[in-house]
Amino acid sequence: MPLRRNRRQYEQLTDFDRGRIIGLREAGWSNRRIGRHLGRSDMVVARCWQQWITEGRVYRRRGSGRPRNTNDREDRAIRRVATSAPTTSLASIQRHLPLPDIQCHQEKP
Repeated sequence: MPLRRNRRQYEQLTDFDRGRIIGLREAGWSNRRIGRHLGRSDMVVARCWQQWITEGRVYRRRGSGRPRNTNDREDRAIRRVATSAPTTSLASIQRHLPLPDIQCHQEKP
Protein backbone atom coordinates (compact mmCIF):
# COMPACT_ATOMS: atom_id res chain seq x y z
CA MET A 1 0.00 0.00 0.00
CA PRO A 2 1.45 3.39 -0.95
CA LEU A 3 2.42 5.78 1.80
CA ARG A 4 0.81 8.73 0.00
CA ARG A 5 -2.83 9.08 -0.93
CA ASN A 6 -3.56 10.03 -4.50
CA ARG A 7 -4.63 13.66 -4.64
CA ARG A 8 -6.90 15.22 -7.18
CA GLN A 9 -4.90 18.02 -8.69
CA TYR A 10 -6.22 21.53 -9.20
CA GLU A 11 -9.37 21.06 -7.18
CA GLN A 12 -10.53 24.20 -5.44
CA LEU A 13 -10.92 24.18 -1.69
CA THR A 14 -14.52 24.30 -0.56
CA ASP A 15 -15.57 26.74 2.14
CA PHE A 16 -16.06 23.77 4.45
CA ASP A 17 -12.46 22.58 3.88
CA ARG A 18 -11.16 26.09 4.48
CA GLY A 19 -13.02 26.19 7.77
CA ARG A 20 -11.63 22.80 8.73
CA ILE A 21 -8.09 24.00 7.99
CA ILE A 22 -8.53 27.07 10.20
CA GLY A 23 -10.08 25.01 12.98
CA LEU A 24 -7.36 22.37 12.93
CA ARG A 25 -4.59 25.01 12.85
CA GLU A 26 -6.18 26.72 15.85
CA ALA A 27 -6.27 23.30 17.56
CA GLY A 28 -2.48 23.11 17.18
CA TRP A 29 -2.13 20.76 14.20
CA SER A 30 0.79 21.26 11.83
CA ASN A 31 0.36 22.14 8.16
CA ARG A 32 1.70 18.75 7.12
CA ARG A 33 -0.64 16.86 9.43
CA ILE A 34 -3.67 18.83 8.20
CA GLY A 35 -2.63 18.32 4.59
CA ARG A 36 -2.37 14.56 5.04
CA HIS A 37 -5.65 14.46 6.95
CA LEU A 38 -7.53 16.35 4.20
CA GLY A 39 -5.61 14.91 1.24
CA ARG A 40 -4.12 18.29 0.32
CA SER A 41 -0.67 19.74 -0.03
CA ASP A 42 0.85 21.32 3.05
CA MET A 43 1.42 24.47 0.97
CA VAL A 44 -2.32 24.73 0.29
CA VAL A 45 -2.86 24.59 4.04
CA ALA A 46 -0.13 27.18 4.64
CA ARG A 47 -1.60 29.59 2.03
CA CYS A 48 -5.09 29.24 3.48
CA TRP A 49 -3.80 29.88 6.99
CA GLN A 50 -1.71 32.84 5.83
CA GLN A 51 -4.75 34.38 4.13
CA TRP A 52 -6.70 33.95 7.37
CA ILE A 53 -3.95 35.63 9.40
CA THR A 54 -3.34 38.57 7.05
CA GLU A 55 -6.81 39.29 5.67
CA GLY A 56 -9.13 37.73 8.23
CA ARG A 57 -11.04 35.82 5.58
CA VAL A 58 -10.69 32.56 3.69
CA TYR A 59 -13.32 32.84 0.96
CA ARG A 60 -12.35 33.54 -2.62
CA ARG A 61 -12.83 36.96 -4.15
CA ARG A 62 -15.16 37.44 -7.05
CA GLY A 63 -13.49 37.61 -10.42
CA SER A 64 -12.77 41.00 -11.90
CA GLY A 65 -13.81 40.21 -15.43
CA ARG A 66 -16.31 41.74 -17.76
CA PRO A 67 -19.89 41.75 -16.39
CA ARG A 68 -22.16 39.04 -17.76
CA ASN A 69 -24.85 39.94 -20.31
CA THR A 70 -26.72 36.66 -20.02
CA ASN A 71 -27.81 34.55 -17.09
CA ASP A 72 -27.34 30.78 -16.73
CA ARG A 73 -30.72 29.95 -18.23
CA GLU A 74 -30.03 32.01 -21.34
CA ASP A 75 -26.58 30.44 -21.67
CA ARG A 76 -28.11 26.95 -21.63
CA ALA A 77 -30.61 27.95 -24.32
CA ILE A 78 -27.83 29.35 -26.52
CA ARG A 79 -25.76 26.17 -26.08
CA ARG A 80 -28.74 24.01 -26.93
CA VAL A 81 -29.37 25.87 -30.20
CA ALA A 82 -25.67 26.05 -31.11
CA THR A 83 -25.02 22.34 -30.53
CA SER A 84 -28.11 21.22 -32.43
CA ALA A 85 -26.89 23.07 -35.54
CA PRO A 86 -23.13 23.80 -35.28
CA THR A 87 -22.97 25.89 -38.47
CA THR A 88 -25.70 28.29 -37.33
CA SER A 89 -24.79 31.97 -37.37
CA LEU A 90 -25.13 34.30 -34.40
CA ALA A 91 -27.94 36.21 -36.07
CA SER A 92 -29.86 32.98 -36.59
CA ILE A 93 -29.41 31.97 -32.95
CA GLN A 94 -30.69 35.39 -31.84
CA ARG A 95 -33.80 35.03 -34.01
CA HIS A 96 -34.65 31.69 -32.39
CA LEU A 97 -34.19 32.87 -28.80
CA PRO A 98 -36.24 35.47 -26.93
CA LEU A 99 -33.16 37.31 -25.64
CA PRO A 100 -33.70 41.06 -25.95
CA ASP A 101 -30.57 41.93 -23.92
CA ILE A 102 -28.03 40.37 -26.31
CA GLN A 103 -26.84 42.73 -29.00
CA CYS A 104 -25.26 41.39 -32.15
CA HIS A 105 -22.18 43.45 -32.99
CA GLN A 106 -22.72 43.93 -36.69
CA GLU A 107 -21.34 46.75 -38.76
CA LYS A 108 -23.89 49.37 -39.70
CA PRO A 109 -24.34 49.97 -43.46
